[in-house]
Amino acid sequence: MVSTRQALFGNDIQLSERAEGMDLLPASNGDLSVAIGNDNIVQALILRLRIRKGELALLGWPNVGSRLHELIGEPNNTRTHVKLMAFARQAIEQDARVEKVETIQAQVLPGERSIVRLTMDVLLISQPNPLNLVVDINLGG
Repeated sequence: MVSTRQALFGNDIQLSERAEGMDLLPASNGDLSVAIGNDNIVQALILRLRIRKGELALLGWPNVGSRLHELIGEPNNTRTHVKLMAFARQAIEQDARVEKVETIQAQVLPGERSIVRLTMDVLLISQPNPLNLVVDINLGG
């Protein structure tokens, strides 16, 4: 039986994030793991932020992605944080499963000169409570 969340947010191959990029995550049975429901929407939203806007155009997905990569090398200051938040909001709200980004904040991690943590409350369609999404952005590349 398919749950409501699975029907709304779908499923996909589960990926694991590494310093070098994304990697397939094997299941215990030797097959590939699957991200289902909430896990899938979280993964999809993070991928949307990590992919450069237009990067998937040749695959038929011209609007998937964000402009966050444009800020690599920029100083870690308030002006850059405002741009990070705007680019992230724009990318997340492009997903049809997202009603809106209710709140978004940027903060510098202690001891990190080039890492900015974006914390968002994302209201998903047909859900009473927002999803808390936390993503670290490396301005150093």
